[in-house]
Amino acid sequence: MEFSLREETKMLKSNAEKFMKEKSPSSFVKNILKEEKGFSPALWKEMADLGWLGLIHGEAYGGSGGDFFDLFILFEEMGKAVLPSPFFCSAVFAGLLIQGAGDDRLRKEYLPGILQGKRILTVGLRNEQGVYDYPDPDLVAQETGEGSYRIKGTRLLVPYAHVADEILVCARLRKGSGSFGPTLFKTKNQGPGVQAVPLNTLTGEKQFAVTYTDFAAAPQDLVGSPGKGAEYVEKIMPRLIALKCGEMVGGLSKVVDMTVDYVKQRVQFGKPLGALQVVQHTCADLTTFLDTARLIAYQAASLISAGLPCAKEVAMAKAWCSDVYKRGTQMAHQMHGGIGFTEEHDLHLYYKHAKAAELEFGDSWYHRQKVAEEMGL
Repeated sequence: MEFSLREETKMLKSNAEKFMKEKSPSSFVKNILKEEKGFSPALWKEMADLGWLGLIHGEAYGGSGGDFFDLFILFEEMGKAVLPSPFFCSAVFAGLLIQGAGDDRLRKEYLPGILQGKRILTVGLRNEQGVYDYPDPDLVAQETGEGSYRIKGTRLLVPYAHVADEILVCARLRKGSGSFGPTLFKTKNQGPGVQAVPLNTLTGEKQFAVTYTDFAAAPQDLVGSPGKGAEYVEKIMPRLIALKCGEMVGGLSKVVDMTVDYVKQRVQFGKPLGALQVVQHTCADLTTFLDTARLIAYQAASLISAGLPCAKEVAMAKAWCSDVYKRGTQMAHQMHGGIGFTEEHDLHLYYKHAKAAELEFGDSWYHRQKVAEEMGL
């Protein structure tokens, strides 16, 4: 299968690659992860000014109405730099939910600010076990007699909750003794009835546990139709998974480049490590992992762009990319030896990112089961 990029896509890829190399070197990333915000507001503004946040959103809301595959290519380049930012949770995850679930009034109120980087939203859809529970959420929204709602429960691993203007959650809506099922709400990140507590994460990216204790939500805080929250999330899930695959492909690409460069330069017993056959074959496996991951991820992204059915292809891509990114970073550590395990080296950034990306939206076991189901098994 051949993927010929459009000239516009090639230009975007080239510009993004240059931007990441100049603006987001590994030293910058390591420093940003140590800061309280966990991202660079200056860099965030630059990305917004470039139009990246609105790449796939409509022109009526400040976006460019671009192709999904272009956004996928952008995330591949971001994966090479493991750039920490609220891009995914705000402009993509929350943005797509607002776009798909909200009415035109809500889109006009929220999307322009999100796409300009002036407003940050995040999403809390995981329960206290860290599992996406939007089909049957533990979070409960009880309607009161005044038409408002009281939300109770905890959301785990909510990205950038500390800087988010609002959080989108999916709660089980209850009216009297009846239930309307999963329903989307927008909530505050702090104030009466809500508390965000920072979590220590493997990658160092800012994630929070958000606890709602009788949080008051107004009728206008309901997003979309009651009981359709899971439907809204499920509709955008293939795009979210494909973009995560793009990140993994980009990260693995950087790992392969670092490893090949290292074994060419590292001299041991009077010759480069790359002269040893076992090292050559390991590098051959690495590049095979990369090429197959890129092909299968590109296939899923291109089908999404074309609006074609792709449930099996997306699941295949996530299962394979999750496995080979993690396995690839492990092999790269073996090739680098002790230096690869030091904080000063960059390899640990990708090893941690590989593990975190594997667990996002389901691991390889989960998606292999999805593939089997699509096969009628």
